Amino acid sequence: MNNDLVLYIMPTCPYCRKVLLYMEQHDIALNQRDITAESAARQTLLEVGGKVQVPCLFIDGTPLYESDDIITYLSKRFAEGEPPHIDPDEQARLDDGAACPIFL
Repeated sequence: MNNDLVLYIMPTCPYCRKVLLYMEQHDIALNQRDITAESAARQTLLEVGGKVQVPCLFIDGTPLYESDDIITYLSKRFAEGEPPHIDPDEQARLDDGAACPIFL
């Protein structure tokens, strides 16, 4: 577990699930904070970043937003730059009925 990295998520957020899927595919384990279950986590996002937006990866206390930016960071640090990959079943599960795919 990387103590210098903390991922703030909401379980129902498709962009959070996108990051979590990438982590699962590459066996990346990070500390996670669910802002729907932990009011302190939500407050930290607001105090440090000035907004409550997930996913948010704190890197040594500095927030990084946007799922694609987080995946790019994780791919460089843990997966030798390997881009995300997804099969149609995973895409359907991830999109959860969304009109447009979020994992391109």
